[in-house]
Amino acid sequence: MLYLYDQALQKDISSVISVESGLNDIVKIIDKAGVIQLIAQMKEDQIKFPIVCITRHPDTPIDTERANFTRIHKGVAACYDPVTHNIYYEKAIPVKLEYDMTVLATNTADRDELVREILFRYTNTYFIDMDLPYEADRKLRFGVVASGEVTSDSGSFEYISDGALYQAIIPLRCEGAVLLHYTPRHIQRTAVEPKIVVDNSIEIGPDGEKPL
Repeated sequence: MLYLYDQALQKDISSVISVESGLNDIVKIIDKAGVIQLIAQMKEDQIKFPIVCITRHPDTPIDTERANFTRIHKGVAACYDPVTHNIYYEKAIPVKLEYDMTVLATNTADRDELVREILFRYTNTYFIDMDLPYEADRKLRFGVVASGEVTSDSGSFEYISDGALYQAIIPLRCEGAVLLHYTPRHIQRTAVEPKIVVDNSIEIGPDGEKPL
């Protein structure tokens, strides 16, 4: 399910950075080392810079501070299927999800401008919606906030055989990220007969009046 967060973040940052910025809508979710290796193999220099590289941290631990026993083990009723008459219980495990957004450019001006756009986008918690392809036909909203210090490195990578790439790494943290699982339960109709109780303990006097 983590790839859904990758795609949602990719789609969001692609909508922020315009064609006029020089990115030409080239936003790839790929390991940073993989980008440099790809560039080194190209002879015709077909990739246009700058490029934004989104890298998810390899560790995704459970967020114990947001863990809820009922949500994890039992779940809550999330949706109803009128065809199968199933109620789907949604189980949720909160996780800590972090990314590194790396800007690669051939000059510092392009790098700094892209960093500025990204920082203003995610300095305050910005919520992103993503569609869930599971049993529940709904959207999930999570927050993205720029966390930590932006690190820049000039000329850290050799660009093909001449020139240099300038990079800036922006750490991002996702708020409200969860892993979801759905368990179906079939609805059964139970007929309940009314229970009538007759109380004969009250005595009636000879004149038909109840005693006081």
